[in-house]
Amino acid sequence: MNERSDYNAFIERLKKSDDEFRAESTQKRHANNFRTARENLNHLVDQDTFLEFGQFAVAAQRSRRDSDELILDTNADGIITGFCNINSDIHSKDLTNAVAIIYDYSVLAGTQGFFHHQKLDRICDKAKEYNLPIVIFTEGGGGRPGDVDVLTQIAGLHVPSFANWSSLSGTCLRIAITNGYCFAGNAALYGSSDIRIATKGSNIGMAGPAMIEGGGLGKFSPKDVGPVEDQLKNGVVDILVDNEEAATQTAKSLLSYFQGLF
Repeated sequence: MNERSDYNAFIERLKKSDDEFRAESTQKRHANNFRTARENLNHLVDQDTFLEFGQFAVAAQRSRRDSDELILDTNADGIITGFCNINSDIHSKDLTNAVAIIYDYSVLAGTQGFFHHQKLDRICDKAKEYNLPIVIFTEGGGGRPGDVDVLTQIAGLHVPSFANWSSLSGTCLRIAITNGYCFAGNAALYGSSDIRIATKGSNIGMAGPAMIEGGGLGKFSPKDVGPVEDQLKNGVVDILVDNEEAATQTAKSLLSYFQGLF
């Protein structure tokens, strides 16, 4: 039987989500001793259980960039979301249903764009509907100004993501992990989670350097903003670990204490 060309095209498009397709950005992550978003995903979730939402999304920049460039540089619009199982090796599978949300810093510095927010909103709605715990990786730089396809901006009032996230309080356990830079909108999600894990060397702030400078408060290096040692003392960070591997394992262990209680 001949294979259908549209099916082959679909399979080839799936492959473009893999780290192998984005070799340069993968190498940059590894050069900093960081992991890729999908490496963190593969460590977090049980094998072959991840059901991804919006995998083919790209940034809303089609009016100024071609499709191939957007697929390469803005894969999944910088956020991986979906259903999964976590810890089914120690709990029965029906107790291990969960949601994974992973920001991809290699996509436009982990910034939040138009389709990115739509994906986040949808997965939060589903987590609430099915009463699922969430593990979220929040590394990134906050709101993204470059999504020029979106012609109508309403002072951010058309973005319900933060209200949606807050509405999960008391319903869905939210375990957050951050690594590297976590600023603005990313930091809002991190700070309003139930349990917060950070890696050594992280920086967490409700404004990044660009916003601080734009507000007339001077120029600062990202490393000057919200160093993790200060945020640990401030109570922003609950658990400090060495790296993303340790953070992911810690999140899995923490989640295991609550599975079956929801």
